[in-house]
Amino acid sequence: MKRVYLAGPPYAEEYRRRATTLARNANWEAVDPMRRDFRGRTSGHEREIVDGDLADIDASDAVLAAFTHPDEGTAMEAWYAHRSAKPVIVYTGGSPPHPWVVYVATALHADLEDAVEALTKL
Repeated sequence: MKRVYLAGPPYAEEYRRRATTLARNANWEAVDPMRRDFRGRTSGHEREIVDGDLADIDASDAVLAAFTHPDEGTAMEAWYAHRSAKPVIVYTGGSPPHPWVVYVATALHADLEDAVEALTKL
């Protein structure tokens, strides 16, 4: 089964829940970095957080990135995946994408369902 890394803001629980269900229905395993939840206690754990995220991206076949709101971590994860030649499927929620997001995106979709559907075409 192919694996998709769920990049997105730390407090985007609804996105992660929906994306996990949609990915499962599309025969993809969702890799949620928030299973290592450091919210409220990131100080002193930066290396552990970033190394874990990078390892998860390396072990995934694609990245689904929620750019519904600006988020530095999501931007860094998308850039890393792009530079690693991993497909980056972007979900915007209808927000206008930043030029850097457009640059790294393999595909851009306003709807999460369409973004996950794009995974099946990889």
